[in-house]
Amino acid sequence: MLVRQLRVSSSPSSRPPIRARSVFAILTSVLLVAIGIFFATAVAHATSNHSYKPGEFGVIVDGLSPDGHYSIAAHGEGDFGYSNFHLYLMDARTGGKIGPLEEIKDTLDTGASAFYAHWSADSHQVAIRYRVDRHEAMEVRYRIADHRARLIAGPSKVPALRFTDTTDR
Repeated sequence: MLVRQLRVSSSPSSRPPIRARSVFAILTSVLLVAIGIFFATAVAHATSNHSYKPGEFGVIVDGLSPDGHYSIAAHGEGDFGYSNFHLYLMDARTGGKIGPLEEIKDTLDTGASAFYAHWSADSHQVAIRYRVDRHEAMEVRYRIADHRARLIAGPSKVPALRFTDTTDR
């Protein structure tokens, strides 16, 4: 009886057919490729991008001036906002565009959260930092007077993207 049971359990009919094993191998391969593609694209999109709607402006980090009169906002067109991308000086009370900050160009990112502002206490100066490469940050400084932004300095390389304290301007 024991011999008979061993023969039955080792018979070819107890193993899945070759076709089922092939389908399983193919599905496993497809799943592994899909996981690899997912992780490869996640690494490739390590930038902060935004596809802006017409008329949509995103205020950058700390972009509102201390007196509440001005803000710095981002806007671009097309997929991920790269077409015609600019940072703008805005009238924070009306939401209207005052003008583009033309010196800020060749940016790596288009999402407002990737740009950092540091305003003077009297709202008459603003420094803006942004990335032009994954490990390269730039800074541009403006004087705000007569409802206009006038270049003080930059663009110039800085050691860090974020402002750390009030002496880091």
